[in-house]
Amino acid sequence: MSKEILTFIRNRVSQPALTEPAPQDNEWQEILEAASRAADHGNLKPWRYRIYEGEGRAKLGEIYWQHALSEVAALPESKKDSFIKKAYRAPAVLLIYAHIQDHPKVPAIEQIMATSAAAQQVLLGLNALGYGGMWRSGPACFTQKTKDLLELDSNDQIVGLIYVGTAKEQAKPSPDPMLADRLEWVRD
Repeated sequence: MSKEILTFIRNRVSQPALTEPAPQDNEWQEILEAASRAADHGNLKPWRYRIYEGEGRAKLGEIYWQHALSEVAALPESKKDSFIKKAYRAPAVLLIYAHIQDHPKVPAIEQIMATSAAAQQVLLGLNALGYGGMWRSGPACFTQKTKDLLELDSNDQIVGLIYVGTAKEQAKPSPDPMLADRLEWVRD
């Protein structure tokens, strides 16, 4: 295995400040095809992708607002714009979710993990093409109300929203992962 690949993976960082451009359609196709090679017990391909760009992001912003209202009913209407603007933090937003299938040997959690692996590979693919990404989730990703607003099936599970664009500035390197504190060798 090439050490350059390991260095590439080690140097990937999340990019919270994103601007134009985002990937073109052909680049998205390339990224998502590569991401779809994620580990996948049973070859179920549970991952699903939906890209929001341009004014399509307003639908996400409305979902943020509706979720906030369901949590705090007394939110003043004047706060709505701040929730809508969250969907415009990047020129594109990728919704990635698992379409969970009944399977005798592949439980739902494995299908969600496979979709999460695909999401990580999206981040690597974005980085390989010179783009930045920020994987976000939060309470709104895990409610039936959000699934209803996104017109997802009851057997779908959101794993996150990846905000995508070009990094506004050079990201700071990630701190040392302190692997020694998180690794145990079992040899005997």
